[in-house]
Amino acid sequence: MTQQPQTPRPGSRMAGQPAPRPIHPGPPEEERPSFEELTAQAESADYSPLAAHLDDEARAELGLPAAPAPLTIGHGLFQQIREYFLDRPAKTAQLPDSARDLLHL
Repeated sequence: MTQQPQTPRPGSRMAGQPAPRPIHPGPPEEERPSFEELTAQAESADYSPLAAHLDDEARAELGLPAAPAPLTIGHGLFQQIREYFLDRPAKTAQLPDSARDLLHL
């Protein structure tokens, strides 16, 4: 192999410039919750508002009773509902912000 001649590189355009400064102060140094604490919060969250947004098609696919029947949504059922909506972005887009926020827990 033949060696390519090395051409000198010009100096950096940023050479001699001051370092950028942050626009605002960073977040406060608080103690972050542990994974176990976050898991406990997710398991104790109230998922019942999602029941109002499950149409007949969703209930049938998830193996739930028809629409007038009340639902108690625990963490396990919530995971199934979450997967259902994540697989159907068009349906997820029709949900109100509060229901989408629950899906992001």
